[in-house]
Amino acid sequence: MKVNLNITFPALHCNDVHLDVIDVAGDSQLEISDKMFKQRLNLDGKPRSNSKIATEANIKAEEDKLHQEALKKKVPENYCGPCYGAHENEGDCCNTCDEVLAAYKKKRWNENAVQPLAEQCIREGRSKNEPKKMTGGEGCNLSGYFTVNRVAGNFHIAMGEGVDREGRHIHQFLPEDRINFNASHIVHELSFLDDEYGDLIGNGEDSKFKTEMKKVGINGEKSMNGVNKIVTEDTGTTGLFQYFIKVVPTKYKGDIIDNLGVSPSTGGLIDKVLETNRYFYTERFRPLIGEVHEEAILAGDTDRGMAGAHVGGKTGGTLHEKMEHHDSQNAVLPGIFFVYEIYPFAVEVELQSVPFMHFVVRAMATVGGVFTMMSILDGVLYSRGKSRR
Repeated sequence: MKVNLNITFPALHCNDVHLDVIDVAGDSQLEISDKMFKQRLNLDGKPRSNSKIATEANIKAEEDKLHQEALKKKVPENYCGPCYGAHENEGDCCNTCDEVLAAYKKKRWNENAVQPLAEQCIREGRSKNEPKKMTGGEGCNLSGYFTVNRVAGNFHIAMGEGVDREGRHIHQFLPEDRINFNASHIVHELSFLDDEYGDLIGNGEDSKFKTEMKKVGINGEKSMNGVNKIVTEDTGTTGLFQYFIKVVPTKYKGDIIDNLGVSPSTGGLIDKVLETNRYFYTERFRPLIGEVHEEAILAGDTDRGMAGAHVGGKTGGTLHEKMEHHDSQNAVLPGIFFVYEIYPFAVEVELQSVPFMHFVVRAMATVGGVFTMMSILDGVLYSRGKSRR
C-alpha cells in the first residue's frame, strides 16, 4: 500500500528528521529516503535558498577534504582496510570509518558493535559511539511517498536515529537533548492510495478523469490534511504525538462515481469501479515537561497531578491545587507516531435507482396504512361515545 506524506516541521533541522516504518509482520524500513525528499526551511517557513545551501556544502566538502588528507598521511600508500566481514567481493577495502559503517548498514548488521573495534574508527577518533547532538536554527519539509505491507504497523519521525538491535527497534539520542527536539508539525497531506489515484477499471482509462479526481478528492481520503500542532511551554515544550489511524478500503461502483464532483470526459467506461482507501483517526499527546505536585513527589507518584495530555491547554491535578508544584521531564520519546490499522472488511458504495412502480406500491401502502389507523381510531371513539349513552 502506498502512503503519500507531506509534513512540515517549523523548528526541526532536516538532519534530525528520520522516517522509520515498522509493521506487525516484523518488517522495518529505516531512514526512508529513496522517494522521500527533504526541503530545508528558514525559521519563517520559507525555503532556504540554493545559494546558501551550496555555500554550506562547499565549506563542508572542503573540511572533509582536509580531514581525509590528514588521515591519508597516517596510513601506508597501498593501505587496504578490512571490512570486518561486511565486504561484498573478495578484496574489497574499507579505508575509512564511514566505509566500514556503510558496509555494515548495507548488510543490515549492527554497525554500533563494530565502531568501537574498527581500527579505521579508532584512527579517526570515532571509536566512541555517541549519538549526535541536535541541530538548530532551521525548519524542514518532508514530502513524497513510501510503500508499506497491508498489515498493521506504524511510521514515525522521532528523536535520534532508529536502529534494529536484537529484534527491537530503538532510537539513539542524548537524553539531555530531548527538550531541543521540537515536535511542532503541520500535516499538509496524508493519504493511503495504491497509485496516482486509486484504480479506475473499465473499457478505457480516462487520465483526465483521474487528474480531476485527484484535485477534488473523496471525503475521508485525506482526513488529516491541515492538522496543525505547535508546542509551547504551556503544552510541555515538546512531547510525543500519536495518531491512531483506521484505514478502510472503499470501492465506488457505477454511476456514483459521476456524483463525486467530476465525470469521465470521454465516456466509454463500462462497469466503472474506483478503488481507494479512506481513514479516520484519533490523537493523543504526551508532554515532555509535566507539572508534578509537591505531594506527588513526596509520595513517589510522579503520574499524579501531571499536566493534561491535550494540546492547547492544561488540565491540572485533582488534589491540593494550591500546593507548590514543580516541573519534571516525563519518560517519553519526542516525536510523531502514525499508528495505522487496516480494517478487515471493505466498504462498497453504489448508487441504486428505485423503479417507478416501487414508488407507487410504497405510496399505496402508506395511504392504506393511514386509512387503517383512521378506521381503528374512529371505531374506538364511536365505541366510547356509545357506551356513555
